[in-house]
Amino acid sequence: MKKILILITFSVLIVAQGCKYTDGDKVSPNSPSEVTAALLLSNCEVALFASYGGSLSRTSSILTQQSAGFTDQAFIYEKYSIVEGDLDNEWSTLYTSGLINTKKLIDKAGTANPHYAGIAKILQAMMIGTATDLWGDVPYSNALKGEDGTPESLKPSYDKQADVLNAIQAVLTSAIADLGQTTNSITPSSDDYIFGGDVNKWIRTAWMLKARYALRLSKKNSADAYSKTLAALASAKAAGLSAGDDCEMMFGTSANEYNQWYAFTKVDREGYIRMGAKMVNMMNAISDPRLPFYCELKDTTAYIGGPAGEAETITYGGFVSVIGSYYASPDSKLPLITYVESKFMEAEANINADKAAAATAYNAAVIGHITKVTGAAPSSAYVTANASETSSTITLEKIMNQKYIALFTQLEVYNDWRRTGFPTLTKATGATTEIPRRMPNVLSERLYNSNATLVTDILSPVWWDK
Repeated sequence: MKKILILITFSVLIVAQGCKYTDGDKVSPNSPSEVTAALLLSNCEVALFASYGGSLSRTSSILTQQSAGFTDQAFIYEKYSIVEGDLDNEWSTLYTSGLINTKKLIDKAGTANPHYAGIAKILQAMMIGTATDLWGDVPYSNALKGEDGTPESLKPSYDKQADVLNAIQAVLTSAIADLGQTTNSITPSSDDYIFGGDVNKWIRTAWMLKARYALRLSKKNSADAYSKTLAALASAKAAGLSAGDDCEMMFGTSANEYNQWYAFTKVDREGYIRMGAKMVNMMNAISDPRLPFYCELKDTTAYIGGPAGEAETITYGGFVSVIGSYYASPDSKLPLITYVESKFMEAEANINADKAAAATAYNAAVIGHITKVTGAAPSSAYVTANASETSSTITLEKIMNQKYIALFTQLEVYNDWRRTGFPTLTKATGATTEIPRRMPNVLSERLYNSNATLVTDILSPVWWDK
């Protein structure tokens, strides 16, 4: 694997500034005069990994009590003290390192290289989707034109969240069309860390994302959201969707390539974050075979989670399990969107109109995820107790509770909780406010963008959550 983190620093430098070092007529071989599509694609994917697998992932995991903040900033976030300016770096990664370069890649690809353009559009959809899910109204239609130098491009207006979600669907539709083209001057290969240039897997990913963002509107109009979700999933199946199509973040074993949960919890900030009591207790209650993969024991034979907000008061803090090797080893893959998520979406979208189909999809999701994590199918006793739902027993709560377990480390858990209210969470002990419904506005936007839509109240729901 290439040196991922070196690559992102280098590529951001040359993309943003077009730098080259000269000595007379000599040009440094380390600074190409032209940014290639391959370099841009790798840079965009690494920016996506940083956004989905970094601080935003850990923060949302703390808010949904999958993990627990035990000290310093992680403990502060667990009490919901998230303020303006805390997430400026994450915003910058999404926009400066990510979204702007997806536009550059789309422009670079032009009409001659539709496969590069298609992948770039899918990455762009995931990035702007992250931004709007966490901040609501965000800059998009005028946000990626900074080099134009116009007031509108340098201080972009904010698009309404409803418009952003519509744009995501349009971008994904365009991406699918691009990826279906057979004539390309150049095609992605090893520069595509995720799928190695396999456009069919990217097409199936785009359909799963269309389902995810259709389902996002379940609070607005559940019947319409469910119908569109099932239609997108049907298209994914028609395109050959299978368990081998998981879209995942890739990491390496060198220090500059580490999985970010491993880097944070085992190397840079050991002890800041441990497993949360909510999820560990749910898994203990059903003797879940994924526990040894999710959790690492700490001086005890029992898997223990930290109750939200109680790290400073519990006497057994040193025994609370830390994040296990499945999600936090140097080169552990981290999910972006997966086949298992598609089965949970299918289950939810069928819960009103076809409970038998909902039960079938749910059972497949639970069994499939356990098989993937542990390397073996769950025991018959586990299946009987937890993955043998029927039309008369399946409920939305069961679907969302198991999805909560299966989507550990994913931002989607926070979105699902806000949409459905499951799993049932109570605010952290000692918290002076309820669980946040959004992230506060970005300080740099307030200071430098007079057209920014500013929302400091973290209890104010985003549009799709109202």
